[in-house]
Amino acid sequence: MELAQLSKKMMTVVCISLLLLVAGSAAYYRSSAFLPFALGAALGAGASALKIKLLQNAVEKAVNMEKDRAESHLRLQHLLRFLLTGVVLLCAALVPFISLWGAAAGVLTQQIATYSARFFMR
Repeated sequence: MELAQLSKKMMTVVCISLLLLVAGSAAYYRSSAFLPFALGAALGAGASALKIKLLQNAVEKAVNMEKDRAESHLRLQHLLRFLLTGVVLLCAALVPFISLWGAAAGVLTQQIATYSARFFMR
């Protein structure tokens, strides 16, 4: 399967997971109090989708590099994606109308998409 198709399917799983998170929080709160969680989940899921796209670009670029340069490039890209996650969680912790729990749940949608990618590769 082509890498671009796999990343699109992973982003679809992130979007579906976000919708399930928002629907679950709306059912739990049963009022407009679910909005901070939904904003946090949207922020985290957006970061997850961005990280999937960054990973796709990094792998496509590293394929054409020599081994040493590719290793250092992928390590740097991994560090940048890790920092992106930290910035998203820090913003969610500091902004009062965004739920940190929602942002953490949104960030975890990337892992859900990664595990579901195994089924797409069959």
